[in-house]
Amino acid sequence: MTSTKKRFLVVDDEKLIRFFLKEFFNIHELQVEEAVNGKEAIEKWEQYEFAAILMDIKMPEIDGLEATRIIRRREKDEGRAYTPIFAISGCAYKDFEMQCEKVGMDGFIPKPVDFDHLIEIVLPLAE
Repeated sequence: MTSTKKRFLVVDDEKLIRFFLKEFFNIHELQVEEAVNGKEAIEKWEQYEFAAILMDIKMPEIDGLEATRIIRRREKDEGRAYTPIFAISGCAYKDFEMQCEKVGMDGFIPKPVDFDHLIEIVLPLAE
């Protein structure tokens, strides 16, 4: 088994949510970075390659939808590798999920987070 670990990014303005998600990644021995808003998420994305980003939607400075738009545009413009981005939010309306899909998100994880569902999404990306 290789010791190369893929890195994930957790983006949420709520400290407690970041804590629980980071613990999830630590339990599964996966590397995790954190950001408190979309602006910070973009800065982290500029520095590192991520296996996936878990992006809250409603955050200060730059929200998750706008951060995703920026990342998707820059992936194309700069020829960067595609990064899976999953919305993680307390808003579970169908229209809301469609907005996430429209900006280029790969899926939707409702809060409170079902960790079994998170395992199904994250672990295959860690291989």
